Amino acid sequence: MSLAFWNGRTTAASEVWIDPGDSGFLFGDGLFETLRVDDGKARDVEAHLDRLYAGLARVRIAIPEDKERLADAVATVAAAAPRPVARLRITITSGRASGRTQGRDEPTRLITAVPYEPPAAELYRDGVAVRLLPQYRIDSGGPLAGLKSLSYQSYRLALERAESLGAFEALLLNVQGKLADGSRSNVALVFPEGIFTPPRNDGCLPGTVRRRLLERGAINEWPLSQEDLAMASEVLLMNSLIGVLPVAKVNGRGIPVGTTAARLRDLL
Repeated sequence: MSLAFWNGRTTAASEVWIDPGDSGFLFGDGLFETLRVDDGKARDVEAHLDRLYAGLARVRIAIPEDKERLADAVATVAAAAPRPVARLRITITSGRASGRTQGRDEPTRLITAVPYEPPAAELYRDGVAVRLLPQYRIDSGGPLAGLKSLSYQSYRLALERAESLGAFEALLLNVQGKLADGSRSNVALVFPEGIFTPPRNDGCLPGTVRRRLLERGAINEWPLSQEDLAMASEVLLMNSLIGVLPVAKVNGRGIPVGTTAARLRDLL
């Protein structure tokens, strides 16, 4: 039986229902986190919860569970998750649409897990294709910048466009024309001077793999341009589900697949 954590209790996932007046459903008013689960154990729980609670404070959603309680709920759902690999999602909304103004309703809290198939081994060896899509811009100064917001449609549209062009991922610029992020991953570029990823103030989502590699000094933040993307010796994608994945093509142009992605994965 697939388990879910729903508004303070553990229940069968089939018993979960969404209130049609929920502001997350109606307006995308909420945040989410996606964690990888290997053989019943969720990865990087502390880092994901740190980001979640920081984001909830920014959007003024207060949930009754503290980090320890939510971590326990994550562990319970993860233990019952499909094997060998699952994708666990924490979804928090502000509750019914009246909740923000009248303060009566608790936020909706939902944790679920579904099977996940990681990228094939040959993609880690040979790399993936990406497309730079300048028409999908990130507002690095906007209220949702850096948040894992339920208002996620622009990223989904970018990914769908990239996939329609035969690519694994879309790379996105911010409104100033700086390289900011992927539609579902962070990006890093390799140069002789080091490995660099866009800084948070350029609009990237502060990913958990990115965070761990920054903390270990394996990568550094630096503003990156389209020209930097063209000149990099290697291009890498990072997120909690894929780890670190090398890029073999940018807009159809082949680039070398080196050993950097494998070396960084060894640090995770």
